[in-house]
Amino acid sequence: MPLVPSFTLKLDDGILPGLVVVGKYDGTHPCLTAATSGGKVFIHDPFASTTDPGANDARASRVRYLNINKEITSLAAGAIDPASPNRDLLLVGSATDVLAYDVEENKDAFFKEAPDGANAVVCGKIGSEARTLALVGGNCSILGFDHEGEEAYWTVSGDNVNAMTLADVDGDGLNELFVCGDDFTIRLFRDEEVVSEITESERVINVCHLKGERFGYALANGTVGVYDGTQRQWRVKSKNQVTALCAYDLDGDGERELVIGWSSGLVAVRNESDGELVYKDTFDASIAAFAMADYRMDGTTDLIACAVDGEVRGYRSQAGQIETGDRAAGAGAGGGATAAAEEEPPKKKNLLVELNSYERNAAAAESGATSLTSAAAGAIPRDTDVVSELEMNEELGGGELVLSTNNDAVIKAVNMYGEGVFEEEARFVYFPNPKTTARVFIRPPRDICADVSIKVLVSARMSSVYHVFELEFTLPKFCMYARLNAPVATPSGSVSFRLPGVNARRMATWIDDAFNTNVTDIVQGPDDDFECGFVSLRDGRPTLIDATFDDATRGGADAGGTVTLRTDDMDLAGDIVQELCAVVGVTDLESTCDFPEDMERFRETLREVDERNADRARLAAEVADGANLVKSYIIRAEDARILRDMDTMMRMYNELMDVNRELIAEHNKRAENHQALLAALRRTNQMIQRAAKLRCGGAKTRIVSACRAAIKANNVHALFNLIQFGVVD
Repeated sequence: MPLVPSFTLKLDDGILPGLVVVGKYDGTHPCLTAATSGGKVFIHDPFASTTDPGANDARASRVRYLNINKEITSLAAGAIDPASPNRDLLLVGSATDVLAYDVEENKDAFFKEAPDGANAVVCGKIGSEARTLALVGGNCSILGFDHEGEEAYWTVSGDNVNAMTLADVDGDGLNELFVCGDDFTIRLFRDEEVVSEITESERVINVCHLKGERFGYALANGTVGVYDGTQRQWRVKSKNQVTALCAYDLDGDGERELVIGWSSGLVAVRNESDGELVYKDTFDASIAAFAMADYRMDGTTDLIACAVDGEVRGYRSQAGQIETGDRAAGAGAGGGATAAAEEEPPKKKNLLVELNSYERNAAAAESGATSLTSAAAGAIPRDTDVVSELEMNEELGGGELVLSTNNDAVIKAVNMYGEGVFEEEARFVYFPNPKTTARVFIRPPRDICADVSIKVLVSARMSSVYHVFELEFTLPKFCMYARLNAPVATPSGSVSFRLPGVNARRMATWIDDAFNTNVTDIVQGPDDDFECGFVSLRDGRPTLIDATFDDATRGGADAGGTVTLRTDDMDLAGDIVQELCAVVGVTDLESTCDFPEDMERFRETLREVDERNADRARLAAEVADGANLVKSYIIRAEDARILRDMDTMMRMYNELMDVNRELIAEHNKRAENHQALLAALRRTNQMIQRAAKLRCGGAKTRIVSACRAAIKANNVHALFNLIQFGVVD
């Protein structure tokens, strides 16, 4: 159904995508705040006085500007100052720093450098932290600043942070933090600890909380969906890009819908439970962002949609504001028909075709025409079934999904879909010479546990009538590692840890499920020690697992086993540790590790960070000297102009041109140095995350905090001990 806005605005300034907030900077009146071109932020106050004699019209007098003079990457508003709990501060993030600005007092609350950048900023309380913080997501890290700009929170994320949102997921009165980034992962943080992770098939660019454990997400490839905990409820995909996402109760039923803004200018409202399209509206330009506020101060919170051309529309949760019934049928573009009405005819047609096919096959079966060689009948036996099995092949560098029928019916084509499993969106394979068994090559680019939806087209050998069998196949997370059958050189990297309460059979069962193998065949008893090895079908590197277990008669809470993973892939070791702990129920795990190659690269990275920081300080000093020369030459040139000394004036301007050329060159050097520093800091944060993933629970959180303290203290020795042994000394 089309939406009818409750109010509209047309601002003179364009709006940058994703950079819109509403703040009460005086503690009372909501102000629409957005970033615009030229490094500026404009603030629209609908309740400002319109009697300003310097303003050309009433609308102009309601808009103020804040010059940031650098590219703005994030924007937020929040009451982080406990001395003014009702007044919001404006948070402006850039690639190098964060500014907290007091709009009412026209002064900076604090200005802090953010070496990792500020891609996303949210304000609120997280976990057990009693203070309201400005949480800044950047280059693989999340920083939290209090009202004075002091660091009060820090943790690492997997990659560049794209969006964050705070919400009380478990209903305990404490906020958790949703974080999404370039590593295709949505993480939920409780304090500094990651309590859940969901890996998607593409970069996650936005996330919003709906209710409880339910949240919406958007991907860079145009996919939008909803998760309930770690279970996906629904998803849809468009050729357009998602530019905004929020949750708002438009129909007034007490349940918030998922509101999606698209690059095409469409505002789509979908039911959070099943994804049904319920309302829509269209702008002339791409949607920039959504905000929610009582913008007219009449006691009702409005949904505010902003387009990049400066158009603003407000919607409210009242039945009278939403067109329904016959009135809606002719109100919107294209007749205003609902999505359900548009989809009904093709659905009905497809169902009728399917029903007619079943009736023909049933009639053929009753008449006795069940021969699989009868092209006219096209029927297959009623007991026909299709089974699936995964076989890994080291020579092929991947696996084959083997599909077979239980009789003489042949497989003519297969269509498979699985997020993150195929390089293409879906894989369709046609077999020109169909047989009862079909093999489809499969090579997941990453280690993910994915559900593959399979549609198999089965028919009699000479028939042109297909019967579709739908299958679901769960791809094991580490299926791209084949069982080693011959001795190999022992990898130099390793991680060792103790698993309390886990016996040999439980460990072997997990390996079989995760690696698609049969290790349980070599385990006779619950306390049998065993070794097994795997080779990566991607790069050929081996991974060895050595497990020793306590005597079964020992019993007690400490009974269990000690596991040593030997691999040169530190990321793989962390993934195995996390998956194992999640499956066997280990909530706190300490470990010791030794990855000499990674540690040597990390040492080089830390050395590069020191060098780049030193270069940054030197280049900043040189630029400051150049700026002083510019001032001097301008003053001397102006004095010469006043004295009509044209020769001196021209000489000063020539000198000024030379200095300006040098300053531009120095700026390019600074920009290059800054990008290299960001890359080094990113590798540093990723190394801390790798070390944390080798632990679980409280041990994981302690490692992150201790590594951060060691880096701030520039204690490299302590940092290396923390990564390897989990302790300083």
